[in-house]
Amino acid sequence: MRRAISGKLAKKIDAFSIESGMPSLVLMERAALKVAEHAARLLEAEGGGRILFVCSAGNNGADGIATARILTMEGYACSILFTEKPEHTTAEFTAQLKLARLLDIPMFFYGEDIQHNFFDEYTIIVDAMFGIGLSRAVEGRYATIIDYMNEAGKKLLSVDIPSGVNSANGQIMDVAVNADVTVTFGYAKLGHMLYPGKNCTGELYVEEIGFLPFDFEAYERAENAGESAFYFADEDDFRISVPVREKRSNKGNYGKPLIIAGSKDMTGAAFMSGLAAYRTGAGVVTVLTHESADKYLKSVLPEAIVKCYGDEPEEAVMEALERASVVVVGPGMGVSGLSKRVVACVLSNSKVPVIADADALNIISEDTKGWLGEEGTERRSAPLVVTPHVGEMGRLSGHTIKQLAADIPYYALEFANRYGVYCVLKDAVSAVASPDNELFITTCGNPGMATAGAGDVLTGILAAVNSWTKESFFERMCVGVQLHAMAGDRAAELLGEHSVMARDIIDCIPQMLQR
Repeated sequence: MRRAISGKLAKKIDAFSIESGMPSLVLMERAALKVAEHAARLLEAEGGGRILFVCSAGNNGADGIATARILTMEGYACSILFTEKPEHTTAEFTAQLKLARLLDIPMFFYGEDIQHNFFDEYTIIVDAMFGIGLSRAVEGRYATIIDYMNEAGKKLLSVDIPSGVNSANGQIMDVAVNADVTVTFGYAKLGHMLYPGKNCTGELYVEEIGFLPFDFEAYERAENAGESAFYFADEDDFRISVPVREKRSNKGNYGKPLIIAGSKDMTGAAFMSGLAAYRTGAGVVTVLTHESADKYLKSVLPEAIVKCYGDEPEEAVMEALERASVVVVGPGMGVSGLSKRVVACVLSNSKVPVIADADALNIISEDTKGWLGEEGTERRSAPLVVTPHVGEMGRLSGHTIKQLAADIPYYALEFANRYGVYCVLKDAVSAVASPDNELFITTCGNPGMATAGAGDVLTGILAAVNSWTKESFFERMCVGVQLHAMAGDRAAELLGEHSVMARDIIDCIPQMLQR
């Protein structure tokens, strides 16, 4: 897995390299060379033309000036538009401005004479206004310039992060550049990967520019615990995580998930979860369901061991727990008194990891502190995973959906730390948080996955991936969430986002495991 960091930490890494002897102008020059490569490639794809650099008076603007200088020296037609008079600037900005003036690069200063049509003669606009440190709303002339850039109909390239996007959580600070390409340095930023900032980022390129090795663990041990442990993965990272099966092995080597799910009117949840577990490689799947759903599940999922419980569920639950390597509880169970007894029995007695979803979460949310607080923690002898969408998380945590949606990683970590659980908070970009301050965010997924049963598929995948013992428990959960999102993307690719159903995600799991 790869690290994604906040703007705050990015500044720490930059400062560490400089304080350790790496000249800031060397880092800036290498950053500008990378931006120049992407700007030239983008211009050539458009058939040539002129490049406009929109620069503030800070170091992000200095990166833009340096890039304009490099491209000018290579024969490209470049101009610079300053958002304000270059006064009270950094030493790096002053140095870059001096060099640019020696090359007679055309320079303009924003004023009343700068209107929409100013941008017409340019093919590419490079956004070098605000960098990763932006923390306040974009107003006045800056908002007007961003509007002009977005409305110009030109290709937009942002330096480090689109101006107006909060690097820590992806929120739009009133207005933001809608970039076609973003070139960032060292590490991806959370703002690139979380909505709505992800929509503004376009194609993201993470370029190495020579930051010195940074001790993330030492940083976390200091007063900034949890600040840096953010991870993401691409398909190459995922492929490394998929184990090769031993030639001589048996079904017992690949896990024995127990899926406690389903009721008379909601049999599909247990079926989807069980089938997804098998497609992800589980060795033996046992489905424990209410007796009203027993006959149906035996007919549609013959590969599974299907057992049932009646009005006194504890004995059946305890017997099933003895053979399980991981437990899923909640999908399609309802929130009756009987279901509450089942959930209580599982959480109090399971010696293996438990994945609580759907109705188990609805039951827990009636008294989250009682179920998951100190007494609940004392009863648990194995990891507990909760997999809420933002609506369920609102009920569990007491936060509003608007609050949660504005900072998915923060609230996932907060909940994981508060209750000592692993939290998979599902949204357009899902987050996996551990009680050890680790955080993973997905890099894929699509709106087609907003369909009934998709969450049940995820629980089955997570249960099966639990047997992939080469990874830590946190990493296994991350791999499962990423596999689910990748399979969803493949289903949308084949069928279109409007037509994806949960079973289509299951059908695409084998393709992801084969790659």
